[in-house]
Amino acid sequence: MPFWSSSSRARKIIANAPAYAGFEPIEIGWHEFRDKWLPGLAEDGFLVGINWSGKKAKGYDLEPHEVKTNVEAIIALSGG
Repeated sequence: MPFWSSSSRARKIIANAPAYAGFEPIEIGWHEFRDKWLPGLAEDGFLVGINWSGKKAKGYDLEPHEVKTNVEAIIALSGG
């Protein structure tokens, strides 16, 4: 399931990738994403697509626990 780190990235895919034409991005805060979405995605057996790009919207897919670990490490490094 694809997710983007910013609204502008999501909008760029919507504008340029035919498969996403007509979609509307919805912002999800980190705590909600971490506490609700990631566990649900893991339970359903989904990978998390991170910042896919290009006309075919391709990129990296990670296990939900990897996304949580990586984002929390970045937050800790930034002092947040």
